Amino acid sequence: MNQRRLIFFTVFGLYQLFVFFFVIYVESRKDLGDLLSLYNQVKLFKYGALLGLVLLLIDVVWNLLESRNAKREQEALRHENNTLKAKVYDLQQTSKPEPNTTPSAGSKS
Repeated sequence: MNQRRLIFFTVFGLYQLFVFFFVIYVESRKDLGDLLSLYNQVKLFKYGALLGLVLLLIDVVWNLLESRNAKREQEALRHENNTLKAKVYDLQQTSKPEPNTTPSAGSKS
């Protein structure tokens, strides 16, 4: 895994940990006043959820690009392998002695 991907997953993991601990904190606070005070901050929750969706979308697009590049690279390697096989086959054919096609004197053709 390259360094950019590792940094991305670190940010994504920290985001998920933050959301998890925040939910545990809200759940542990049974006071209705605390929950009502959080209601004033709902727009921050919307932006946080949007951030999570954007990070997920980035990962999906990144994965599609990597798989497309890997498929292209595999196809190029397969083509190169077939080309090399053809060259080896041609070299083997030219190194074989040509069979003598002239009929012998005692045989009828």
